[in-house]
Amino acid sequence: MSKRGRFWGVALMAAALASVAPARAEDEDLGVPDTPAWNANVGFVTSTGIAILIPDEGSVGGGLELSGRYGIPAGPFVVGPGARIGGYYVSERVIGVLMPTLRVTAPLGPVAPFVHGGAGVGGLTNPGDGGLAWLYGGGLMIHFGDVLSLGAEVNVTGITGTGFDVLSIGPVIVIGS
Repeated sequence: MSKRGRFWGVALMAAALASVAPARAEDEDLGVPDTPAWNANVGFVTSTGIAILIPDEGSVGGGLELSGRYGIPAGPFVVGPGARIGGYYVSERVIGVLMPTLRVTAPLGPVAPFVHGGAGVGGLTNPGDGGLAWLYGGGLMIHFGDVLSLGAEVNVTGITGTGFDVLSIGPVIVIGS
């Protein structure tokens, strides 16, 4: 990944963490926040997403990602250990990754900035090779009650020893809670 791509990845994570504010609506009986973003991130959450891959060299590619996590309240944040599986196509190669992940979300009313990372196994074809797959990134979600959530996610993903190192950008749409 180029220095420019790494800069934007780090800048995105810093912006998400800096946007955390102490004010939030709380349920008087339980002492926990009762906001759309909080409710959407606590407990078991699954998602399916598309990604646009931008490599340093070669053509732009795409992919599909499936993930699941369990959101656990931790002060003003929701910490979500989980897993991600991804399949991608870029520069005439098919790439697959499987990794445990950790996501930290800062629910603020209807808005939820987040950062996440993970490491696991990855492989690619043409030539067939594999190694340690890694991911870091973040994004922002806007939750409209329990019905609809819209957002965007930006990640840097790579597989050591293979030359696979990309910036991925993807929209996030969640329907239902």
